[in-house]
Amino acid sequence: MTARFEPLVATFATTLAILLAIAPAAALPRALSHARASLQDDGLDRLERDRIERGYYERILTTERRLDHTAIDPHHSAHVPFDAGPLCLAVEDLREYVLKPNFKADLKGAAWSTNSRGLRDREYDPIKPADTFRIAFVGDSIGAGWGVADGEGFEPRLERALGERSLSRGGPKIEILNFAVPGHSPAQRWEHFRRAGAEFHADAVLYEATLADPGWDGRRLRGLLARGIGWDSPMFHDVLRNLNARPGQDVETYKSLLRSQRKTLLEGVYKEIVAESIKRGMPVYWVLVPRVGRPADPIERAWLIDLARSAGF
Repeated sequence: MTARFEPLVATFATTLAILLAIAPAAALPRALSHARASLQDDGLDRLERDRIERGYYERILTTERRLDHTAIDPHHSAHVPFDAGPLCLAVEDLREYVLKPNFKADLKGAAWSTNSRGLRDREYDPIKPADTFRIAFVGDSIGAGWGVADGEGFEPRLERALGERSLSRGGPKIEILNFAVPGHSPAQRWEHFRRAGAEFHADAVLYEATLADPGWDGRRLRGLLARGIGWDSPMFHDVLRNLNARPGQDVETYKSLLRSQRKTLLEGVYKEIVAESIKRGMPVYWVLVPRVGRPADPIERAWLIDLARSAGF
């Protein structure tokens, strides 16, 4: 990483400030609420911020869909996310499906489009432009902006806010490439970035977590293992070895084996994300985003934050 970018990395807490500006105040611990107040310098008064926050989440709720939900059609061999099959392409790997490239649709009044690489984002050249700091964003439906129109999710807002702030201070241009895919578990999110993001040469990674992260990979993995997928993933290697799991068993068997592995599975995924990011020379940041309509359990939230810290984020 060049010396030009080091000050930006050192002050990357700005990212947290922008995300904190999006999160409802009631969902934040007191310390983070104070941090948000001290970090905001965008000139918005409290009523205006509240209006923006409320509008963002209201548009998500009007989709009448459960966030992070994946419906399985028994008449199809592949899993199709939500009830929007045309939105996705099935793949025979850990991800199960990806967003269809060059796709445009109107989903319950929200304009939805993807670029030529299947990202819900604008086009980016794989060759990073000069004087540019590039961030890879890894997330799920919330990160993809499910339920809101193109350009209205917090990822494009974050890109604009950080870009304006950096340029105003003589820093580089900011690019945030959105690799979020609705319905993907933590391991699937990272696998998608590994496969789709390698050629873009990111300078840093921002991982979006929710309180649904624990247990999510176990629910996806039991079906994948039964299809012969996931056995070679370093994210699951230690867990599967310790459980004496073996290929050729059925979904119910894997479900029983994985039932008590909620924390261990996520810990393995998180550690692999950190290890691979460090190997690539990319700082990796973890941000917990509140889920719409679901009160946060303080104990569960604290446990998840501790897990992320211990994994090395």
